[in-house]
Amino acid sequence: MQENSYAHTERRKSPRLRLRLAVVYQINKPLSVRMQVGDKEILSTALDLSEGGISITTNYNIPLQTELLIKFTLFKVDEDSRVSFYGPMEIIGEVRSNTPIEKNAHRLGICFVKIDEKDRAEIVNFVKVALES
Repeated sequence: MQENSYAHTERRKSPRLRLRLAVVYQINKPLSVRMQVGDKEILSTALDLSEGGISITTNYNIPLQTELLIKFTLFKVDEDSRVSFYGPMEIIGEVRSNTPIEKNAHRLGICFVKIDEKDRAEIVNFVKVALES
């Protein structure tokens, strides 16, 4: 049996940080999906984050290529145990994967398609610092 050549190869361009982070998202388009889900903000949990995208859980079966408005705030704790926040960030993303994970729950892989460069730099730094510690 031939092994999948990608089985042990990381194909992402950016390092990915596993985390648990509150995220709010809203369907931008297509209109048909927005009408099914509703024109509302939906609370979710991010499972991982990188410069290029984010993975979240949701109770909605959202089709691939759906455009989402994603909002979240990053935080960091310095050596003196002071917490500082950056955000909220508002990023446009596109659903690139949708994997059922349990009853009525889905894991969405979302690629950032429109992000402020300052927000991108903050994400890169956040991931780098977290992975180094």
